[in-house]
Amino acid sequence: MKATRDFEDIIGGALMIAGGTWFALYSLNYNMGTLRRMGPAYFPLSIGVLVVAFGLIILVPALFRAGTLPRPEWRPFLAICIAVLGFALLVDRFGLIPAVLLLTALAAFAERNPSLRLTLVLAASLAAIAVLVFTMGLGIPIPAYRWSL
Repeated sequence: MKATRDFEDIIGGALMIAGGTWFALYSLNYNMGTLRRMGPAYFPLSIGVLVVAFGLIILVPALFRAGTLPRPEWRPFLAICIAVLGFALLVDRFGLIPAVLLLTALAAFAERNPSLRLTLVLAASLAAIAVLVFTMGLGIPIPAYRWSL
């Protein structure tokens, strides 16, 4: 269905503006510092302002062109939400590797016909990368696996 305005980009730009504004305003709770001695608020504020600017770059032209009405895709939305919830519920009890494997397997259902081989390779790769980066590299105390109930 044709619309008089490009509502997909209007909604996307407005969400970026809202998110960037929240991020920038929340960063003001911390010390800004100066350009030479940046405080903890300096980088998040800069990113928030950039996100708002990009949101405006997307939103303003969309007000002056025709487009289609957005049709939400519920399958990917629900698959990703359930995957993140599954990760959150598993990571403390069973460890990082099983949680990442479940996250990847559930997120694969965002596609209509997920490839089993691709999902297995992706799950194994992401689990290895997660352990290397978070447990070994950053030293975050998340066990790779834990088999406790």
